[in-house]
Amino acid sequence: MKTLTIAAALTFTVGLSAAVQKKDVDIKAPDGANLKGTYFSAGRPGPAMLLLHQCNMDRHAWDGLAEDLAGNGFNVLTVDYRGFGESDGSKSSDPDTRAALRQKWPGDVDAAFAYLTTQKGVDSSRMAVGGASCGVTQSSDLAARRHEIRALMILSGQASDAAKAYLASNPSLPVFGAASEGDTGAAKGIREAVAASKDPKSIVKIYAGTEHGVPMFAKNPELEPLIVAWLKAQLPAVGGTQ
Repeated sequence: MKTLTIAAALTFTVGLSAAVQKKDVDIKAPDGANLKGTYFSAGRPGPAMLLLHQCNMDRHAWDGLAEDLAGNGFNVLTVDYRGFGESDGSKSSDPDTRAALRQKWPGDVDAAFAYLTTQKGVDSSRMAVGGASCGVTQSSDLAARRHEIRALMILSGQASDAAKAYLASNPSLPVFGAASEGDTGAAKGIREAVAASKDPKSIVKIYAGTEHGVPMFAKNPELEPLIVAWLKAQLPAVGGTQ
């Protein structure tokens, strides 16, 4: 199993820089449904990242990480799944209704990724995607569909068999995975996804506790800056580090 080796000396900028701009955006799904997102512009050309939320939260779960990434030169998009937050789609908890919505999520995620790639300053050769819980499946499947994605960050979830097969066949897609040891199913899923990767820069971080997804940030304050530092190392500024 790969382990975390990022040096603590890597720099990390906390908070929004003066150049960072944050705005809510509307994204059209393939069938015309409206998806609500928030775009965090770094205010300068650079890499970009799409963040997909866990299914007991909405896109605002990522606000802290997205702001920190933007302050470190990343252009970031967060988006509410169809049926969540401010996006179109029924908010019903009926299992059949939720299952029908989920069938449309891959197309919605593709639309969000396409929107991100067209934003001013986004370097489409340096793209990343991340997700938590159910967002692990969505983000890793997107990486398998969109081969221009150069880094994958996953928290507390399961990658599909197809995504793990893609990771195993692609030695140049690094994965950062994290989970809580007491969150046993999610920890198993993260370990399996990172183990599938053949990229030597892939790492896994397993913490004590039972926190699932984004709540790990509050329990483990080192995690968020480690993610930012790792992403900067995988997608450095052209001609040097950011």
